[in-house]
Amino acid sequence: MRRLRISFIAMMLLSTALGIAHLDGQVLTTQSTIEMSGLKPAMKFEALVAGFLEPLNGKLKLRATEVDFEPGAVLGDHYHVGPGLRFVLAGELSVVHGDTGEEQRVRQGGYFYETGDVSLRVYNRSGEFARLLVVELLPATWQGTAMVPLARRADLAQEGIHLQKLLCQDDGN
Repeated sequence: MRRLRISFIAMMLLSTALGIAHLDGQVLTTQSTIEMSGLKPAMKFEALVAGFLEPLNGKLKLRATEVDFEPGAVLGDHYHVGPGLRFVLAGELSVVHGDTGEEQRVRQGGYFYETGDVSLRVYNRSGEFARLLVVELLPATWQGTAMVPLARRADLAQEGIHLQKLLCQDDGN
């Protein structure tokens, strides 16, 4: 069952590959521009995409990161370089969608999807520890955090066009 769940997550991410942004391997330091308190991220897995979806091979990578949220933790408004699924491994988190202001409570065992181009805020409003698994699709050259401050939205949109052209090149077949 776990293998099936991981395969499902990977396929969902690959199906959204054309929507991600590409910043040619730039590393953005966002600690001073994205509010973050009570968080501890730890990257657990990263691998280049390879397999039957040959146009994506070597151009994209999958990354899994666990983020610990202490009680009262805050992750301020941000975008992500690429799309991904989020899975609450422990506790409960409140996710506020920047486009609608809607707040979603996600409990242990729950999922939510982050497109990357809609800002989110995440809070641990409970009195208990929470852990979030972030599985995301990124450009192969991407280094560092995939969170991007709101001021960089236009840059992400432009670079998304660049990646789309790279992935959709006509190979003559």
